[in-house]
Amino acid sequence: MRGLLRFAQGLGLDEETVREIYEAVGREAMATGANDDDRMAEVRKRMLLAVN
Repeated sequence: MRGLLRFAQGLGLDEETVREIYEAVGREAMATGANDDDRMAEVRKRMLLAVN
């Protein structure tokens, strides 16, 4: 999570937004059986989308 928070700071996102994205992706990953690498890639992708 620390790495994601540093990435988010660089994008200008707050911790609450990152946690919301992280938790949403986590729920979806559990349902689909996605691996950790795919889950982290999806979190980063959504963080980038949240900036726009």
